[in-house]
Amino acid sequence: MVIFRRLALHRFVKMHPPARQVSPAPDELVTAYEGILPASLLELWRRKGLGFYGDLQLALIDPRAWQPVLDRWIVSPPDAVRRIPIALTPFGVLLYYRKLTSTDEDVVYIDPVSKRTGDLAWSLDDFFNKIVCEQDQLETIISPPLAQSARLECGVLAPGEVYEVDHMLLPMQMVRITKVNALDMHRRLHDAVDPHEPKADKPTTVADALPVEYRSMFENVETGPRLAGLYLSSYLDDHRLLALRPDGQYYLLFWQIHHKTFERIEVRAYGGSYEVSRNSDGDETVELEIELRSDSPGSDSNDVQLVAMYTNGATLLLRTNELEGMATAIGAWDQMGRSGDYFRRVTLDDAVLEEPSDGRMAPPFADLPLALQALVHIEPLLPMITHVAEPNPDEEDEGEGTVMCTLSLGEDDGLRMNMPLFSPKETGRQLEGWIWEMAPNACKAGITYRRGENGVIDHGPVVGDVLTTRAQE
Repeated sequence: MVIFRRLALHRFVKMHPPARQVSPAPDELVTAYEGILPASLLELWRRKGLGFYGDLQLALIDPRAWQPVLDRWIVSPPDAVRRIPIALTPFGVLLYYRKLTSTDEDVVYIDPVSKRTGDLAWSLDDFFNKIVCEQDQLETIISPPLAQSARLECGVLAPGEVYEVDHMLLPMQMVRITKVNALDMHRRLHDAVDPHEPKADKPTTVADALPVEYRSMFENVETGPRLAGLYLSSYLDDHRLLALRPDGQYYLLFWQIHHKTFERIEVRAYGGSYEVSRNSDGDETVELEIELRSDSPGSDSNDVQLVAMYTNGATLLLRTNELEGMATAIGAWDQMGRSGDYFRRVTLDDAVLEEPSDGRMAPPFADLPLALQALVHIEPLLPMITHVAEPNPDEEDEGEGTVMCTLSLGEDDGLRMNMPLFSPKETGRQLEGWIWEMAPNACKAGITYRRGENGVIDHGPVVGDVLTTRAQE
């Protein structure tokens, strides 16, 4: 009879089973960290492997790929205690291990967004078998509701990806989550706080903005029939240039312009065939044949299907998988939504104009593609609050918080995930929130509240409050 010894980190594996893609780590990796990392973690690598564990998608990582990233965040003298990256949360928080003395160790986190760092556990085994396995302690590093929302909105993560929350939208009580390359996100967020000297000229034209080695690719692209021409999409430092050639071939270039050095970085190029057709609504559409590479972020395929919009002499191409988000932004603020979700026709000689990151003003309703018109609520929806949950003081920040409210309308009535909600102007109220949980007839929304100096809520939702999907002007 064969007796199998239980893993030292068995509780972690039981609570957070490895994903199907997890496979045993190569022997050379395990051997490289013997005597450096605890035997319990090496055993887990050997018998299970690296990759995602559990529905929360906590990733065990190869320290070799992440060591340069950690060393950029924390610069230490040569004789300092060694820090070894071991795991990554679904939102990019990097976890690392330190052997402090012959008997002492700890697991520490560094958050690339807040730039905060701190101890999580004084034992690696305790971190995996206790901290990550007990709900109240797990929430110190991963928000299960936010992780669940990200998974529902964006799908499961691919290897090397994390979810990124658009913090520019949080003041507007909106939550927008996208999937990004984890290493790229860390580099970008570190560069944002690390001073740099300019290494290139600030671009003045579209041609100037391109990486030099790719400029010839986009020269002599004729503006012709059936949408042929050049189209630019810009969102903060991220840029994409799409060339639709008259012969049915396309080029698509991704790159960033470093906001301090003006270097062209994170460059990726695709090419292939495209097809122009019409959808069931009669809108003109473009479909790109994009083949992702092994190092491609999954988000590179978001431009596969585009729909054309003609307005005021301009031609735009809109991502079809973002039409609902655009409709929400149009209904709330008369804006097109995130500027990275559409292209605008340009020439290489056009001046570089900064596109508003939250989108340009929406065109007249009649100019919108019919597929987008069908999603825009000309008259705002007016859900009423039918139930208010008990606020959780532990989740408040200086007396302000968000409470879950049940609404009288649902998905069948036109409400959408992350749709913003406001008090109608005529009510004199200033409630704000967003749809957080979907249901056919009674969605739930997070609505903000505020306590007065006496600790009593003096500004918050009550049953009977009417909300609107249209922001107050």
